[in-house]
Amino acid sequence: MNRTALPAPSPELQQVLDWLTSPGADDPLLDLLPLRNHVVTINALERPALHRLKIAELLQFRAEQIDDTLHPLLLDAKLPLPEHLAKIAQGLIDLRAELGSTWLAIARDIDPAELQRVHRNSLQICLRGLDNFSRQLVASLLVASPAPAGLWRNTQALYHQAIEGVDPTATYPAEMALIEVRLKAMLALAAAQPEGLTPRELAFLASYLVDHAVALQMSPLAPTTTENWLWIETSEDQPPVTLARRTPASGQPLFFHCQDLADLAGKELAQLAEGATPSSLGLPIQAAGSDYRNALERARQCWMAPRKRSYNRKKKVAGTENVEVCIHLGSLWEALCGTTHEKPASEKTDVTMSGWGLLNEGPAGYALMHISGAVEGIVPGCAIGIRTGANAAWQICLVRWARNESREHIALGIEVMAPHAQAIRIQPDGHRQQSPVAALLLPPLPAINRGEAILAARGEYNLRPFTLLHERDGRLQIVECTPGRSIAETSSVEIFEFQRQST
Repeated sequence: MNRTALPAPSPELQQVLDWLTSPGADDPLLDLLPLRNHVVTINALERPALHRLKIAELLQFRAEQIDDTLHPLLLDAKLPLPEHLAKIAQGLIDLRAELGSTWLAIARDIDPAELQRVHRNSLQICLRGLDNFSRQLVASLLVASPAPAGLWRNTQALYHQAIEGVDPTATYPAEMALIEVRLKAMLALAAAQPEGLTPRELAFLASYLVDHAVALQMSPLAPTTTENWLWIETSEDQPPVTLARRTPASGQPLFFHCQDLADLAGKELAQLAEGATPSSLGLPIQAAGSDYRNALERARQCWMAPRKRSYNRKKKVAGTENVEVCIHLGSLWEALCGTTHEKPASEKTDVTMSGWGLLNEGPAGYALMHISGAVEGIVPGCAIGIRTGANAAWQICLVRWARNESREHIALGIEVMAPHAQAIRIQPDGHRQQSPVAALLLPPLPAINRGEAILAARGEYNLRPFTLLHERDGRLQIVECTPGRSIAETSSVEIFEFQRQST
């Protein structure tokens, strides 16, 4: 049988082929930019779809090798991103975007009969594309970046392309089930308010959803009620929107809700609390850690009832009302203490203060935009201090969400935990051989039925009695205390009430 000969490779294509046959660089970062450029080259060449498919598979293989090495480097990312991490993150995000678009173009162009000749099918092509856009979403969330342009539109395009290729009278293809799970995982991750999670918590949640997102319910038909439903729409390149906030105007909306997923997560969290091991429940091993269980619980609450704003926020004109922010618990402790006492070993850093503009404010906290001054080490859940003037008291806050709007602009959502605080030290019973730990003493807040509280770096200090050391006016007060109700627990800090036993 005669076959149509393929045209000779162009110089650009030959360069791609030569690169694919060469050994990879010792530093995967050095391969990241060339690989992306080669994917762009393939997308621009007018080659038969089947030919592009074969080259795309080779490029995809190299991408997975690079991603496996570079992706873990983002798990400890803090804002603002160091320059080398920013390059890695943007490189991975751009690479996944180009590869996803490559598979989308192939899915649209290729003849199903040609695919059968190479033992492929159109659903496998769509699944490849969705895998890339899923990884692009995770990479952008790890560095708190907004959803990249085209992500949600292209994701939905691949999903609808796959649906159109399914014979409704035939057995439901296994590849279509996998495509639905990939999309459901992306929707569930976006609905979990991921900007409030640390990179490692995000990676854990993404891993959890690989096997559990199947519980999310999707429908192309509008529900009879707006409660707890969300939607996305093909003509709008945007993340999911709650139906109670806005209804789709036209296009092909896809509605979904996460109640069954929330119920499943709640059941598994209860079993973990009763002593079940993660492996016995088919969960990622990280589920043994309380930080990851807390992250899953926060996601469960979002899935159970998409959060709505409880109070109206007073918007500010950016830059017209500025505040000073003290980053890092050790720096905040020094600012409150006003002395040169030794800081905790994990917080050896200069006092870091910076200027921020108020974006809006409400009864519970503020939204801020960084304006000036050195900033480093910000992650959701960390403690910061904020004051409106040089003589004002430091309000003690927790970072509830962080967005990396750009390298120059970081936005934070913060919750005020106390209007002021005092610098103290605590020493857990049974740890007399260790130096006391720097902490903050938060005043009682009768209006919300909260007593005196301690804010300390994460360390399970709320599990056993401790000694409170408070130096004022040159006198040292020593108090034996018993921990009480936990108020907040993040990967960075813990806040808990306590009772004084003696003075």
